[in-house]
Amino acid sequence: MPINTSNIDLVIQFSLLVAGDEDDYTDRQLGPIHIIKYVYLADLSFARSNNGQSFTGIDWQFYKFGPWSQEVNARIEPALNAIHANRRQFASDYDDKEDWVRWDLRDDILLDEKRHVLPSAITSSLKPLIHKFGKDTPSLLDYVYKTKPMLIAAPNEFLDLSLEVDNTQKTLECAHTLRMNNLSNRKKKDFKQKLASLRELHKQKKTVAPKLVNPVINPRYDDVYDAGIAWLESLAGEPFTSCNITAKFSSDVWKSTTRKGDDVS
Repeated sequence: MPINTSNIDLVIQFSLLVAGDEDDYTDRQLGPIHIIKYVYLADLSFARSNNGQSFTGIDWQFYKFGPWSQEVNARIEPALNAIHANRRQFASDYDDKEDWVRWDLRDDILLDEKRHVLPSAITSSLKPLIHKFGKDTPSLLDYVYKTKPMLIAAPNEFLDLSLEVDNTQKTLECAHTLRMNNLSNRKKKDFKQKLASLRELHKQKKTVAPKLVNPVINPRYDDVYDAGIAWLESLAGEPFTSCNITAKFSSDVWKSTTRKGDDVS
């Protein structure tokens, strides 16, 4: 799929306008690193409901700071200049780094206009993400690093957005439909009656107030208490001593199955 510059600009502008809708002025400012990640998340959301197809046509790559695209980076300034966004430049805290750039713009009418042009798959998912992470770089990077295309890829590899397409639920629904179709009318009736009974039982359990244990009003902090705490702590063994170590990992770690699970944290 060829790169669609208009779509890239549209997502960039929408991202900044959504941030501009925040109450706190400082939360309305986004830098290039934030904007690039939000364009990636927009493509990811679009791919989930479009068989892995990208909205922008970008070939995303696993680079230093997660998903990266030079094409998106190059479009930030012209896209935001086109809607007359405010550009601010700050001195970096690091001597070897370029100055920081932050953009902001609050325009409710323009935001509504962009929202109606973009697919709902993007607007419905991107807005809450921008509200949640905003310009919080560490949290945003942590989130994008844990997306499926990133967990499968190694540094410098291109990302496969089709991995976000989840057919599990559809498969389960189809299997359930097939099993029900193969049942006789009598078995279907029995199944529905048992299901209704389970639902009624669950409803009754929810109405019963749980019994709570009364808390100790005046806990005793005496020698017996101190001895018990000391004994519990002794079960952990000797305390750790602080030291500096250097760990080296094989490059094979990027393809390890431990990076591909749903419980990666």
